[in-house]
Amino acid sequence: MAFLAAAAPAHAGCSGAAVPIHALAASGPRAVRVRGVVTAIVPGLGGFFIEAPRAQWDADETTPEGVFVYTGRHGRKVERGEAVVLSGRYRRFHGMPELDRTGTPAACGRAPVPPAVAVHRPPSRPDGWAALLGMRVRLAGPVTVNDLHDFGRYGEVRVGTGGRRYAPTALTVPGPGALALARSVAMHGLWLDDLSSHAHPAVLELAGHRFDARHPLRAGQRLRAVTGIAYHAFGRDLLEARAAVLEPGANPRRPVAALELPPGLRIVAFNVENDFNRALRGPPFPTERGARTAAEFHCQTAKLVAALTALRPAVAALQEIENDGYGKDSAVAVLVRALNAAVPTAHYRYVDPGRPRLGDDLIAPALAYDAKRLRRVGRVAVLAAPGGAPRAWREGMPRPVIAASFRVRATGRVLTVASVHLRSKLSSCGPGLDSRGGAGHCAGARTVAARRIVRWLRGDPTGVHTPAVAVAGDFNAYPREGAIRVLTDGGWRRLPPAPATAVNVTENARGGAGELDYVFASPGLARHVRASGIWHIDADEAPAFGYAGRPACTGPAAPFRASDHDPVVAVAGGW
Repeated sequence: MAFLAAAAPAHAGCSGAAVPIHALAASGPRAVRVRGVVTAIVPGLGGFFIEAPRAQWDADETTPEGVFVYTGRHGRKVERGEAVVLSGRYRRFHGMPELDRTGTPAACGRAPVPPAVAVHRPPSRPDGWAALLGMRVRLAGPVTVNDLHDFGRYGEVRVGTGGRRYAPTALTVPGPGALALARSVAMHGLWLDDLSSHAHPAVLELAGHRFDARHPLRAGQRLRAVTGIAYHAFGRDLLEARAAVLEPGANPRRPVAALELPPGLRIVAFNVENDFNRALRGPPFPTERGARTAAEFHCQTAKLVAALTALRPAVAALQEIENDGYGKDSAVAVLVRALNAAVPTAHYRYVDPGRPRLGDDLIAPALAYDAKRLRRVGRVAVLAAPGGAPRAWREGMPRPVIAASFRVRATGRVLTVASVHLRSKLSSCGPGLDSRGGAGHCAGARTVAARRIVRWLRGDPTGVHTPAVAVAGDFNAYPREGAIRVLTDGGWRRLPPAPATAVNVTENARGGAGELDYVFASPGLARHVRASGIWHIDADEAPAFGYAGRPACTGPAAPFRASDHDPVVAVAGGW
């Protein structure tokens, strides 16, 4: 019998009829008897995989030659390369073919492990992955890490062929082209899994490598020679990855010095990802957003301060600060105090708009500045949609804009900075305001809000009559969308400018990277801008390494994953 190794002793249970593995899917759940070669033992999934010997594969490429054997916690003892015959119930569990309720396998000697099948993405047929389930595969080419959101939760990482995947409207205007790009991203995607179904694994391992906050896996990294077992669960095509080679030098962490910023006045836009501190003096953690414990909050603060200390802004436009006022125990006050403690050569202050809160949202934009270099002048201005404002304006700008002007102590020059945080794409604004062309929810509302902001700034809201104005913050819009075109078409200079052969990235969501955070300079400021850049410390990092995961709160790794958005910095010279 070809199934048995030449010198293998025959077991009484090895003879007799068996259903070929490729014929299992021909009907629904039923009791079956199968034979195969053990290709992988995976305790994290509660079982092992078997495949038919290569000589017994059929000519139909739409039927898999492997199957998962679920044994639960008390698995039967088998060895890789062992030929077995076993009886059990065939079924599909969350889309994955498997055998369960199996008895003790009959050990039938040794047999060659079938070769891994070379796989291309996207598959040549719509059912291409289904035809491989349970089989050993190797990816035919390198893949790029695109999404790490579920790495800490389920040990799953989304990868794709053809390089980094970007949000469609980071590349093209909303419309048929953007929708086609979105479909292409879905076709090229695949999830690498950690050989386990356990949630929140204690150690992050993938494809034979171990990762932590000081030695992370980052979006944009490339892997080659990826091998594993084709799997499917909870609507995802998965590769239970057993081995891979990490290509060195692909999107490594870099210090702020790598931006090569010249001397000058630094304006920074930074979404600080729900900096909430109210629980330190009121109801206990967790609050509605942000840190779940006091320890997480202190780690969050340490990471934000490490990032801001390295950036040394003259003015920082912050977003997602808890909207709990401007007293000494408010979130913005606590963050600024911590920043001053870390930078004794500066004296940071925050801008108080003279009201208890800035709007009604849980979060608000804020401004902080170094009072040793700048003196605040003019009025603190706030743009909020009044109750009777058009719905598009109210939906697009749920948080007011705050603007203030500053005189540079060394030169006497004056500039105005506005901190902006437009409506996100996460929830619908309704017909006429949501995009059907790939720009996401509330795209029309954000465009209306951007027009209002530009008109407001042209009216000199702070009363200082300076041509040097910066609009900085999280616009929740990619560069080809209407809200951004309002500014660029109106003469505002986008900082940093778009690279010729790549896409700026400040945020990474659902496997699509792109630019949501900007500094826009008026023509009167743009002529003084010497440099600008994005410090990639957050968007390419796994949430698992943030303040609520497995963080590094001190040392060189501390600034990384301080938030979920990368900070943007522009440098004005001669100021």
